[in-house]
Amino acid sequence: MITIPANWLARDSRVIISSDEMPYLVDTVTDTPAGGVRVVYSSGDIVEYAADEEVAIVG
Repeated sequence: MITIPANWLARDSRVIISSDEMPYLVDTVTDTPAGGVRVVYSSGDIVEYAADEEVAIVG
């Protein structure tokens, strides 16, 4: 597991949202007007992050 800024996420990144869950697979990443990113996971969940917010991924 490594951490990267949210604006580095790309399709098929595997993000660990909670330490007790399996990773979520990224479907799309789009910029938000506020300067962050909106991440849509293959599960249908949508999460908005600040661009520089650190997220844990399976590397």
